[in-house]
Amino acid sequence: MNLLGGFRADQLLSALSTEQDMDSPSAQRSIEKLKNLGPKAIPKTIDALAMCDRTHMMVFVDILASYVNDKTLKYFREGLADGGERVISGTAWALSSSNNYNPNALLDFLDDAEVSKPALIEILKVHKQSLNVYEVLRRAYELEPKEKAALFKIIEDIATDEIVPDLINRMGGKDPVIKMHLISLLGKFKGTQINQALEMQLGDGHKMVRSAALGALARRKGNVDIRKVAKLLLDPDLDVQGKAVEVLINMNHPDTVEYLLPALKDESEYTRRAAVEVLNELADPDSVKHLLDAIKDDDWWVRSRAGDALGEIGGPKVVQSVIRLINDKDEDIRRTAIEILNSTKDESAVAQLMVATDDSDWWVRERAVDALSQIGSKEAVPKLVAMLGKDNKMDTVLIRALGKLGDHNVIDNIVPLLARGERDVQVEAIKAIAHLADEKRAETVRNALEKIKLSSDKTIINSADAAIKEIDARFSPSIIEENVRAEKIVDQTKTLLIENEDIDSIIQAGGPQVLDISTLEPGTVIDGRYKYIEKIGKGAFGTVLLMQDQVVDERLILKFLNPNVSSDEEMMKRFVHELRYSRKITHRNVIRIYDFLHLQGCYAISMEYFPSHTLGGEIVDNKPMDFKRALQFSLDMATGMAVAHQAGVIHRDLKPANILINNESLLKIVDFGVAAAASSGDTQLTKTGYVIGSPKYMAPEQILGKKVDETADIYSIGVIMYEMLTGIPPYSRGDHMSVMYQHVQGKARLCQEVNKKIPDDFAAVVGKAMSVDKSKRYQSMNDLIDALNSLEL
Repeated sequence: MNLLGGFRADQLLSALSTEQDMDSPSAQRSIEKLKNLGPKAIPKTIDALAMCDRTHMMVFVDILASYVNDKTLKYFREGLADGGERVISGTAWALSSSNNYNPNALLDFLDDAEVSKPALIEILKVHKQSLNVYEVLRRAYELEPKEKAALFKIIEDIATDEIVPDLINRMGGKDPVIKMHLISLLGKFKGTQINQALEMQLGDGHKMVRSAALGALARRKGNVDIRKVAKLLLDPDLDVQGKAVEVLINMNHPDTVEYLLPALKDESEYTRRAAVEVLNELADPDSVKHLLDAIKDDDWWVRSRAGDALGEIGGPKVVQSVIRLINDKDEDIRRTAIEILNSTKDESAVAQLMVATDDSDWWVRERAVDALSQIGSKEAVPKLVAMLGKDNKMDTVLIRALGKLGDHNVIDNIVPLLARGERDVQVEAIKAIAHLADEKRAETVRNALEKIKLSSDKTIINSADAAIKEIDARFSPSIIEENVRAEKIVDQTKTLLIENEDIDSIIQAGGPQVLDISTLEPGTVIDGRYKYIEKIGKGAFGTVLLMQDQVVDERLILKFLNPNVSSDEEMMKRFVHELRYSRKITHRNVIRIYDFLHLQGCYAISMEYFPSHTLGGEIVDNKPMDFKRALQFSLDMATGMAVAHQAGVIHRDLKPANILINNESLLKIVDFGVAAAASSGDTQLTKTGYVIGSPKYMAPEQILGKKVDETADIYSIGVIMYEMLTGIPPYSRGDHMSVMYQHVQGKARLCQEVNKKIPDDFAAVVGKAMSVDKSKRYQSMNDLIDALNSLEL
């Protein structure tokens, strides 16, 4: 009989397949007969789905749906296991359309490896309100991750409060994926017992579970054990740490700050940074004082780490809280507050720091002066001048600060201190007047320094000699001639480096780029002024061309920014900001920047033309350089960078390719402002995809995305000195990421292990300059210059 029924079903389906109008009387008769034929028609109708069009599929699905009941489900299992997309889709459609069966029976289909799980889960979604949630939960444990997640989504939609105890009991299992789904489920219900269950998972051995528990707690209201959440700031996984920061900030619990102390004191820098991120959002003066009080009772190293964390990361709330603590009655609190402000270099602290220069504690007074110097506040100059000579213990730091903040007008206040008996005071006064001398006073200062060289004190003689060299480097006839040339070029230029104009108004929206520099031929004149001579080179940020400026009849360099750089508005703003400072650097060891130009749709930096080769060309076949030559180049680099730092410019990308040397061994540093402009200050990868800084020469803190200061350039010079003395960089094996990691680890072979002939004193200077911990490096280029000048080869 079954055989006959199947034959009859084939006939009806064949006839129906030839019908074009499903509403015709003949089509409707065939449909009615198929619906009355019995379950034996189901397999044949399912098979017919494979070759039918959409119109016929709708009819076949309707026929199948009429047969769906608890007894016929076995036939539909075959349709879901067919393997053909149309067959599976049509079968699922029929099962989804019918309510004439218990959908819980479909859960048994999950055991069949051939049944399409995605199709089955879609059917279960349609009938989810009729499903037994406990049975669905049991089945979810047995599935693959993707199907498991889909089933848990169904559970989440149908679960009610009565299932909560069962969910909590299941949290004791070992499967981390199941736990994550259970955590997500529990998160939708209310009750303190759920909070407790979630808090228990904060101690789970799997980071994904801890992270999921944090995420669920972040979305909850009510009483959460903030202490347990704060403990995860010490988590070994950085993602978990980051989620803990987010949760603590979102909860804004009044007791949060007191639980940050263990993280602030932890050895891991990442942990301390995480704690300060929370503090940035939740801190007030009372809470910061509480932390400083607690820290001061600990080991000095703990205090230092916690203070460094607060200072280096800073943040408006931390800074404002610390500013108010400068006036605290507790001397230790005041000292720590001043140290933090020394690290933050926040201009909002200037007024309070100036008040702190009158503090009863000499340490607070001295470090307040240092902080003002670090911030670069010229507003403090009159106050610092008035303090000179009032306290012998303070004069050294005052002179150093005035040398950085002042100008030629304070020279007369410093000169009398040259006669003081204390060597430290004399040395700082010598350096200061050399820094502050302008072109008009250069010769007078030079003569004064020549007289000081008559001293019998070798340190004083060396200091005066270095100061004279500095003045000569800035005001020699060749430099003055170059300054005149630069002024002549600038006077004739439509510069974009206008000091008193808003940067937004300077960067032009611009129009199309009409100049294609790749097609330039010798003799082509750009903008009616710049005659193309030849291409010098091309880098990540721009193409360097040698041009003849026909207006002033001088050769110069135009560095045209690449389109992917010049189209980045934020980067362009930073270029203008950095180049405004960079163009102020006038020194024989620094390439002079003239202007920032907009030429025929392109942006270009104009700068001094210096026929030369790179420092890399001096290190041939991995052979060490002559020590005297290496020392001279090291001094030249440090001297040029000292002037740059005095102007407020950090290079960030010192490397042999950016150090130029001519045939007379004159050294000049190039590419100021490029790396600085391309970096936001805390990251090394721009959205244009370029690493900011060369991995072989980058300081560890720059690699880690921290704030960069003058000591980063000192580190880079240390690496370059290492390469000059040994013939090879300290870290070069592997790809860029590997080299960066090696810098952070700081396990380079000592330069004397590579080249045993390196003098001990020279090797010591290199080692200190290359310290991974920037607080252990020379703290200024002048300190490095002093160390290099003291070497006797």
